[in-house]
Amino acid sequence: MRIIIVGIGQTGKELAKELINAEHEVVVIDTNEKEIDDFTNKYDAIGIVGNGASKNIQMEAKAKNADVMIALTSSDEVNLMSCITGRLLGVKYTVARINEEDYIEDEKYLTKAFGIDMIINSEFDTAKEITRLVSYPTNINIGAFANGKVDVALVKAKENTGLVDLQITKLREKFNIDLIVAGVIRNDKFIIPRGDFKFQLDDDLYVIAKSTDIYEFLYALNLIEKPVKNILMVGCGKIGKHLLSNLSKMKVKIKVIEFDSERCLELAKEFPDVKIIHGNGIDSEMLIEEGLKDYDCVISLTGKDETNLVVTLFAWSYKVRKLITKIVSLSYTKMLNNVEIDNTISPYYIVLSSILRFIRGISEGGLNNDNVKSLYRFAQNNGEAIEFEVSDKFSHIGKSLKEIKINKSVVVAFIIRNNQVIMPKGDTTIEVNDRIIIIAPTSKNLGKLEEIL
Repeated sequence: MRIIIVGIGQTGKELAKELINAEHEVVVIDTNEKEIDDFTNKYDAIGIVGNGASKNIQMEAKAKNADVMIALTSSDEVNLMSCITGRLLGVKYTVARINEEDYIEDEKYLTKAFGIDMIINSEFDTAKEITRLVSYPTNINIGAFANGKVDVALVKAKENTGLVDLQITKLREKFNIDLIVAGVIRNDKFIIPRGDFKFQLDDDLYVIAKSTDIYEFLYALNLIEKPVKNILMVGCGKIGKHLLSNLSKMKVKIKVIEFDSERCLELAKEFPDVKIIHGNGIDSEMLIEEGLKDYDCVISLTGKDETNLVVTLFAWSYKVRKLITKIVSLSYTKMLNNVEIDNTISPYYIVLSSILRFIRGISEGGLNNDNVKSLYRFAQNNGEAIEFEVSDKFSHIGKSLKEIKINKSVVVAFIIRNNQVIMPKGDTTIEVNDRIIIIAPTSKNLGKLEEIL
């Protein structure tokens, strides 16, 4: 497909790289000439310098021949106008990143009136993900999937877990739970394990199962903890405000430390039940005075990754059991992994995954085909759990899995049929309207169900 990306910031660059690797024709537009030159010198993309909302610039980009336009600049207005102009010139599908709350409230109007197919709000989606992490009674990294019916959990094989030296075929028998090991990280290498695979000490296991079964599995490993009751939030921008709206519906006590005094007044007025403290969250003495060690959960949401890392590491040294950290720059991710701190949240990854899911869904003939309904990246972006909806165009309708020759690097993990989650066996058939969850390496870049064959 021919895809135009307006805005070549971090998200735009990473998205463009992914799409180029997937052999799409990519055009990048940005007002920064140096950024365009640097990117097009390294990657096989067409670069255009200018305002992506301009008709002339879009004509230069041959928008009339484009399948998708994705607007990712820092300006909501430029993103909206880019999509509107692109649609008028003949772009088939448009995606806009929007941050302002007023525009988000008008989402239905914008999509209907201007034909914008997808609007993304990273702050809102990030807050939603953090709310889910707070709600889950464990510090294990859990990813929701398939509309919450299935979860992916990251579990380390330690001595006391009963996983070390266990063969994968014995896993379900030992724990009496239907689950799939989607992938294993061993010595920084990603592996999709087969039946004779044995777990070793310090392997990282990505386990996928029904949400209730994941809970039982973690309980069997003694990894379930008491629910979070007291939360300390450091920094409260747009993500924090959305998060407070979500958490205020839960039975938890919340304290916020915010550096901006005017922001403190706004928050105190809007959230009278939340204790708002004006101060510097990176000040260790202040954190101690505010009772850091007494909190179940510390959430670091300042505008600087460095500050978030320092707050998280300090809270970790005080043995706070649940730590959630917003990280924008990907270069800091390994720092937290090395000290075994889980639950880092990247708004960038959330946006990227949403767009890639959308692109996969339309890449083979439009939105009504066998398309990707959800996409979850795991194992440091090496593996994917992909949910496909089966249409009547699939060539093996009614056939059992043992009759279908499936690619060796692909695992059929679950089938969702009539709202029920099924762990498939050899005689399980594939039917129209089934939703099939596939595990595969990210490098496979699966865009349609036929590609599992």
